[in-house]
Amino acid sequence: MKIAVCVKQVPDSETRITLAAPAAQLDDSGFTRVLNPYDAYAVEEAVKIKEAGGEVEVTAIIAGPETVKETLKKDCLAVGCDKAIIISDPELVGADEMALATAMAAVIKRDGYDLVLTGIKAIDDDSGQLGIILGEMLDMAHVSTITKLDLGEGSLTAEREIEGGKEIVEASLPAVLTCQKGLNEPRLPSLPNIMKAGMKPMETVTCADLGLELPTSLSTVKTFSPPPARGECKLIDAEDPAAAARELARLLNEEAKVI
Repeated sequence: MKIAVCVKQVPDSETRITLAAPAAQLDDSGFTRVLNPYDAYAVEEAVKIKEAGGEVEVTAIIAGPETVKETLKKDCLAVGCDKAIIISDPELVGADEMALATAMAAVIKRDGYDLVLTGIKAIDDDSGQLGIILGEMLDMAHVSTITKLDLGEGSLTAEREIEGGKEIVEASLPAVLTCQKGLNEPRLPSLPNIMKAGMKPMETVTCADLGLELPTSLSTVKTFSPPPARGECKLIDAEDPAAAARELARLLNEEAKVI
């Protein structure tokens, strides 16, 4: 079985963003970049399938510049992925998920995979479209937001959380699955494995290598704006609790307009 794990490098959620006024772009020169947290569940699930036995090869696929190599080594290859493929093309910097999916689908079609895993969304754009688009482009079955996975002979059974309960879905392979918290507990890489990861195959390709015209993003971010400043805190000074409650209700109704 060949498994592809489509991952993304994103700014660390603790990265401080400096934005004093609306701007067309963020200054990301000081950002700390990490593996998208939801993609870690996809990586872990692929490695667990490999460790369960059988001939399984796990490939991490990412689009980005040379700086993604460290993330691939530490968070993909060092925890059990066998190799990595980097789609490195300047035109893909800042691309939307349609363009990224077009490039990743070309790699998946070229090499042929039985199972494609990715996170439910990336924490930078929060759009959650990559897995769905890949399933459509590859003409594969797609199951989203899975919390449990069992593989059979040419088929799978996945469990996903829905409002008020759980849904069990059966699908045939090949398939695209998006993974979320609750599916597993991603492991941390050991120092020896991080050192060994540098010896695993890492291929770099461009869109031209894949026979693709540069994919065009269908959506672009026009402006980044800082959140509105917090309003002044207003204290209610009243000795009578009932009077204080009435004044609070009035303020919430007339000024805050939330009730």
